[in-house]
Amino acid sequence: MKKFFAALAAASVFLPSSTFAAEGLTLTRDEAIALALKNNRLIEQSTQERESARWNLSSVRRQSGLQFSWSTNLNRIGGRYYRRSGRRDQHDQYKGSPWQDLFPSYEFENYNSASLSFPLYTGGRLENQREAARYALNSADLSLENSRQTVKFRAAQAYYQVLQQASLVNVQEEAVRLLQEHLDTVTIQYEVGTVAKSDVLATNVQLANSRQSLNTAQGNYQTAVAQLNNILGLPVNTEIATGDDPEFVRYNFSEETCMEYALAHRPDGIAAVYALKQAQAQTNAAKSGYRPQVSAVVQGNMSGENVFGSNHNAEQWSVGLQMQWNIFDNGITSANVNQAKAAQARAESLAKQQIETIQLEVHSAYIALKTAEKNIEVTASAVDKAEEEYAIAQVRYVEGVDTNLNVMNAQEKVVETRNNYYAAIYNFNTSRAQLEKAMGVPVTIDAKLYAEAEQSGKSSPKSLEAAAVENIYAEPKESPEPFDK
Repeated sequence: MKKFFAALAAASVFLPSSTFAAEGLTLTRDEAIALALKNNRLIEQSTQERESARWNLSSVRRQSGLQFSWSTNLNRIGGRYYRRSGRRDQHDQYKGSPWQDLFPSYEFENYNSASLSFPLYTGGRLENQREAARYALNSADLSLENSRQTVKFRAAQAYYQVLQQASLVNVQEEAVRLLQEHLDTVTIQYEVGTVAKSDVLATNVQLANSRQSLNTAQGNYQTAVAQLNNILGLPVNTEIATGDDPEFVRYNFSEETCMEYALAHRPDGIAAVYALKQAQAQTNAAKSGYRPQVSAVVQGNMSGENVFGSNHNAEQWSVGLQMQWNIFDNGITSANVNQAKAAQARAESLAKQQIETIQLEVHSAYIALKTAEKNIEVTASAVDKAEEEYAIAQVRYVEGVDTNLNVMNAQEKVVETRNNYYAAIYNFNTSRAQLEKAMGVPVTIDAKLYAEAEQSGKSSPKSLEAAAVENIYAEPKESPEPFDK
């Protein structure tokens, strides 16, 4: 009995037997993470936010170039003004003569106006708007990486949850099997008159309770699979077989090392700094309202009977400089600057808060990880002792020197300690995944290298290229390996 429990504790965790559907997919943890990175909605949304920031930067950049505008008006005209002025009489007088085109009928007036402008000085408005948009794109790049890291953690957490729930199903199935064997033994002894009927009844009750616990464990397993499917972007009723065993490799890095790494690499921490820089640039852009705006302008217009005609003697053009300066705007610019300063102060507070959040998350995850390590050692030892106690209680009961109640209590301890052991394994793996997320361990880009590349003057695409890291997650199979039960 002891050897059986020891072998079961060391065995790989597989899906519970024939309770579930006949077909499914076999995925390792890394394949599950890769599938989540490909399908999860959070990454899709962050990608579109990044696209929006990219096009916003493009729009702001183009505002500092040449701009050409054209307008046209097509009108049917009439009234006493034209009759009294004699303009239509002149047209009728010279109608059919070589000078007819010199005297339009004034039945139509088609007006065209064109303008070409180029901003020469905007008081720093365009320059700071470009800078703000560039920082917004940098922040979006890092937010996308943070979304990838979040999805990676969620997929790993859900995968480990499936492993744990599968283990708990196995524990309950084994408990039901052993109780059924014990009930058979008790029934035989009762029939030969060596034990009381109360032992049979008590064992039946215990067996019913174990079957109920098994039903609950199977339901929890199905829920865990559905949650994993949701994160992976699969139909919630897809059956998944886990291709990995529960892992326990002692974590040797100190908390100080983890904290130092996190403060340098967390993408959302660096993104908060870019958000602050963006707010500072927007404040400077708002201050441009205190200064004049100067542009080079070329203008021209014409009007006539035809769409592009000019026989109404209204053809003209001009080339020059145009300056606009709001000497007094009733405090609008001042209000805009104060609003921008308030947004900047908020961004500064958020950046500080993000640092505090990073420190808290690293500290909490590290404590949880080390606690789980200790619990694994404690619960593994407890499992051995509980299994030995149960084996002894069974032997003593068969020999008639112990009670059925002690056997039941020993069996409950076996179930409890094994559940605690798998809970400790689950907590260890999820805490390690949580610590990696808290530290900002890269998925596709190293946030620290990205910031260094950006600070050296590189654009967003070049910074992404400089910060790219090898994706350690294998591409999910085009047709994941099916399994039959």
